[in-house]
Amino acid sequence: MKMTLLFALILTTFQAIGSDAKNRSVVSIKPDIRKGQALELLGTRYKKSIVSHFEKELGLERKIFATVKDRLPKKYKKDAQEIARTIVLEAAKHQLDPYFVMAVISGESSFNPKARGPVGEIGLMQLRPTTGEWMATKSRTAWQGNKTLLDPVKNIKLGTAYLAWLRTKFNGHGQLYLAAYNMGPGSVKNAIGRNVWPKDYPKHVMKRYIAFYNEL
Repeated sequence: MKMTLLFALILTTFQAIGSDAKNRSVVSIKPDIRKGQALELLGTRYKKSIVSHFEKELGLERKIFATVKDRLPKKYKKDAQEIARTIVLEAAKHQLDPYFVMAVISGESSFNPKARGPVGEIGLMQLRPTTGEWMATKSRTAWQGNKTLLDPVKNIKLGTAYLAWLRTKFNGHGQLYLAAYNMGPGSVKNAIGRNVWPKDYPKHVMKRYIAFYNEL
């Protein structure tokens, strides 16, 4: 019931975005969701981080919309509202900080929905087709081949679902589930078995995560 109410409140807010809604109240994204993941990702560094100063920040939905619209290629700016709304709703669904999801998107594709990676990754969250199809099956999302990943909304839905799955698999260890998003869970487990803790990709994402809060 609690999460259903949260979705309804966020959806109501986004219906006002992009319209003449200056006099309407803005419902804030739940700060405990953002704080929970920030603590998970930053650990003892949390209190020294800029993130801790925005635990009760209001109107993040509008800031997210503005950021998404600014960073999308010109061709996709008309879709900014739908993309931003999807980021917020899917982040809430999986108990993720929407700014964390945006940090992954920024690091993976620089907000280019048509981005292609060197080993077959596609779209905003740079999913491989095999991973996308697997997550589509798990999340009961219609799969229509590679073109599914070129759809920004479906790409975000599958990408956040995969992040959430990895988060559970690695017991909420931020460094590990972030590394696994980049190199695969099997490779991360093999690295740990050799007493090697992957850190390059997690640092890559975390810099962007903190940067988004700095921009606030």
